[in-house]
Amino acid sequence: MPPYKLLAFLGLGIVFHVPVTLADLGPYFRSISYEHAGHGKWPHQSYHSSDVIGPILNVQRYDDSCDNGQYIFLSIIGSEVSFAGPAILDELGNLVWASPYGRTSGTDVQMLDGQPYLTFCSWPEMGSNVTCHMLNTEYEEAFTIRSKNGWGGDATEFLITQHKTAIITTSMLAPYDLTPVNGPRRGYLRDGGFQEIDLETGELLFQWRWSDHWDITDAIRFPSGTEGSHEKPWDAFHINSVQKDTAGNYLVSSRHTNTVGYISRHGGEFIWKIGGKKNMFEDLSKGAATGLSMQHHARFLKENSTLTIFNNAVTPGTSDYQSKGLIIDIDVHAMTAKLRHEYLSPHKIGSESRGSMQILDNNHVLLGLGVNAGWSEFSKQGDVLCDVHFGPELGFGTEEVLSYRVLKRNWIGRPKTSPSIVYKGGDIYLSWNGATEVASWALLAADADIANYAPLGSVAKEGFETRIPVPTNLSTLSLRAVALDSQKNVLGFTSVLDLVEPVEPLIQAPILIQG
Repeated sequence: MPPYKLLAFLGLGIVFHVPVTLADLGPYFRSISYEHAGHGKWPHQSYHSSDVIGPILNVQRYDDSCDNGQYIFLSIIGSEVSFAGPAILDELGNLVWASPYGRTSGTDVQMLDGQPYLTFCSWPEMGSNVTCHMLNTEYEEAFTIRSKNGWGGDATEFLITQHKTAIITTSMLAPYDLTPVNGPRRGYLRDGGFQEIDLETGELLFQWRWSDHWDITDAIRFPSGTEGSHEKPWDAFHINSVQKDTAGNYLVSSRHTNTVGYISRHGGEFIWKIGGKKNMFEDLSKGAATGLSMQHHARFLKENSTLTIFNNAVTPGTSDYQSKGLIIDIDVHAMTAKLRHEYLSPHKIGSESRGSMQILDNNHVLLGLGVNAGWSEFSKQGDVLCDVHFGPELGFGTEEVLSYRVLKRNWIGRPKTSPSIVYKGGDIYLSWNGATEVASWALLAADADIANYAPLGSVAKEGFETRIPVPTNLSTLSLRAVALDSQKNVLGFTSVLDLVEPVEPLIQAPILIQG
């Protein structure tokens, strides 16, 4: 059994009736009732000492090798999610940090000048402008990036380059003659592209749009019904990932053309394309390398030599309805492509949108299942090691709970905020949203010297929120707590907590005199 505080075990599927404040429960393990929404359409928990809300997971499969000391990064959104925003979880499923930014995508850790930044894009309300954020390790805004020249951001990609620039995907409503695809002559399409922006000056350095370099008849799906109108523009391309390589060129993925392409920094022309109607590669794997379908998150594993792609593979009417991660070797001189390995999502899950693939430092492969609320980690050989859901399988594909990508990264969070402390029901509850180095908590008298104190009691940190029963032999009723790292160094301390509630003065009701 994995080292979780389990709520359900081996598919017993017992439904627990819990109070509103759950105050740090671990995940379920193979819970049948979880997958049938017996614990809600978005199983979650609140805490006594913090206003944040954390997800409750259902672990379908677990292997110790998945715990490599890194954290899980998600952007949990959906129609059933009451606390939408970026989130960090540890390998045991405990919440580490969350913040209510609203609709977000692409939570990641990226480097700039040797320093790590927490990055994501947000659009708090439908139709609002997209803002991409870079937070430092203290969770303070270091940079905010928005699209330029009248283009809107679409939050599918936010990439920091070694040249101190940010690449963001963009979209624009554009009038277009759609008669070649059986649409209206005075139609509209949602054109897609990307921009590269200088982080320090905000200057737009490079802009690219798909319609300048692609025939709309090469889209895989033509407009239907009222698509192509101003109110319902046709999404012909749907760009969903961009990567800049050391040569200064760009690798892009277009979901609605089944294409991954390599774009020149000089003029923006395609150097090569793999997949879709304009595929340029001979497939040495009988279609397995070039048969892309609604793919996401294309990346170079080795520049101009090896690709990793999350292939959604959910074309309606076909038998291939199982998303997978692909490693594809390409020869850009012989123009050949060969599938090296594929990683099939468990339970034959087909993700109709979104998704991610990451090769980890230990050569494990991590798949984020996009519109299906889960992730899977594989050995290099393709064995499923860990399989985790953060929403019930009953809601897969409904957009009730999802994360655009799921990634694992190293991270040290040192928030400038103070730890939180509350007293409820005879217990003390402690938490510190975003702090990753806390190993234990110690109680001390309110007037104790932080540099030289005798603890009234101490306990190892557990999960997001730690509970400490109030010691019976306390010599003071005013105390605070200090957060300690693994070497007993003080990281921070809470405000003063008075264990005796102040007594409200008794107000005597007025005496009515009848005369």
